[in-house]
Amino acid sequence: MARVEDRAVERAVRVAKERARDDVQVLVAAGRKLLHRDGAADMTIADVLTEAGLSTRAFYRHFASKSDLLLAIYDNEVDRYTPRLQRRLDAATTARAGLEAWIDELLAAGFEPRRGERTRAMFTWAIPLQQEFPVEFAAVRDALTGPLEAVLEAGRADGSFPNAEPRRHAQFIRALTWQLVEERLSGAAIDVAEARDEVLRFCLPALGAAR
Repeated sequence: MARVEDRAVERAVRVAKERARDDVQVLVAAGRKLLHRDGAADMTIADVLTEAGLSTRAFYRHFASKSDLLLAIYDNEVDRYTPRLQRRLDAATTARAGLEAWIDELLAAGFEPRRGERTRAMFTWAIPLQQEFPVEFAAVRDALTGPLEAVLEAGRADGSFPNAEPRRHAQFIRALTWQLVEERLSGAAIDVAEARDEVLRFCLPALGAAR
């Protein structure tokens, strides 16, 4: 009898998890749509619930606040982006090619027209969100710098980046590259080729690589 009860409990838990996952996906999708249409300041929980077709109880079952939903949307955007980044790095045949692929992919977030619009929409509300969720945003940065760190580690091992300090230099390169993305989003007159060259001009000597 206990085994039958255990199976019933497991089935109920599984169904509850599936429903929760479905609700979260619907809420995140609704929030993303409204963000790109109205912006974070004008988006309300009521708007999200109307778009999602869910109840207030359903929202607060999964999210503590509007900021909590915004963080989930941000995480979702990063989750959609990182596999593409990893595919480009996996296709690189040398550490130098991997470094350039990483820089190109991050720059595309600001310089490619369609991706730039999405990034700009996130950029306006992500800054205050970082102050509210510093630990979570640190994890997002690690998700971006981790693949680059692996590239620099490989370059140090094969001699192409003899001076590389993988973790530290990955953080520096991310900061510089993202600074150029932010400048572009803020209207700076810089094209992607200039931005790419600027990053390489600074980071290659530090890594001990030929320019």
